[in-house]
Amino acid sequence: MVSLLNFGIITFVLLGSIIPVVLSKVFADGACQPKTPESHFKPKEPIKTLDKEFLDQFNEIIVIGDQHGCYDEEQLLIQNHQLNDTVLKLFTGDITTKGPKNLEVLRYIKNSKSCIAVRGNNDEKTLLDIWMKEVKKNYTYDRFGEWMNDLTMDEIEWLKELPYSLYLPSLNARVCHGGFLPGGVPIEDNRPYTIMNIRTVITDPKCPGGWKPTREEFLHLHKDPTFPWASQWRGPEHIYFGHDHKRQLQLYPYATGIDTACVRGHYMTGLFIKGPRKGTFATQRALKTYYHGKV
Repeated sequence: MVSLLNFGIITFVLLGSIIPVVLSKVFADGACQPKTPESHFKPKEPIKTLDKEFLDQFNEIIVIGDQHGCYDEEQLLIQNHQLNDTVLKLFTGDITTKGPKNLEVLRYIKNSKSCIAVRGNNDEKTLLDIWMKEVKKNYTYDRFGEWMNDLTMDEIEWLKELPYSLYLPSLNARVCHGGFLPGGVPIEDNRPYTIMNIRTVITDPKCPGGWKPTREEFLHLHKDPTFPWASQWRGPEHIYFGHDHKRQLQLYPYATGIDTACVRGHYMTGLFIKGPRKGTFATQRALKTYYHGKV
């Protein structure tokens, strides 16, 4: 069986050696989650806490799914649902890549006092390109990354500081891009790759919590059933996440997935989690299909 760990190492071995990291005691063997590569920019605040005093400044809170540079749809969603600065907008990551207006989406979220984003796996790819340009002489972005030439140093630093997740203790909730390992694994023991990439888990008694993440291309190797991680999440906090566009809207007792594949021609979706519209959705149909590729 090809493990997810091996896949993570193979992915980054061409970029240089893996830097030494201090592993948690829970995952000291390094067998159940990929390690952090040299090219990774760790934010100063990996888990950003939004306390009650901060949240109470806003009349409403909405969590909005993956953007992927779909700026026009983002602005239509905001305008058509009156998401002004009295509404706190929390984005589930992947604000960049695949879509047409990555820079516009990034600048809108960065410069708005009512927007906060987490880091997605595609934002991590953007940062990987930035890392390559910083360390490799004469490195140039490909045609899909030319927009990054217009990033300012301030915008690059902002990207580097995107947290992996948000914690809203007064709402007993968290926001992230991919998700967390179920089975009672402490949030802090989820590595960045897991939080940004997890979609599917398989039972593995050798792993803490009894679950191990796997990727779509490895599903045929498993004889045991696989599950969306969110279907096995038992709290205590409710998790709002994006990333898993193939499963579209996911509604579980303790987790809600709202990546509805706008960049692939479907919808952009937001869910109100506080205020008079709590529990209702805001949607915007994609204006066109921007991306036809694989996950």
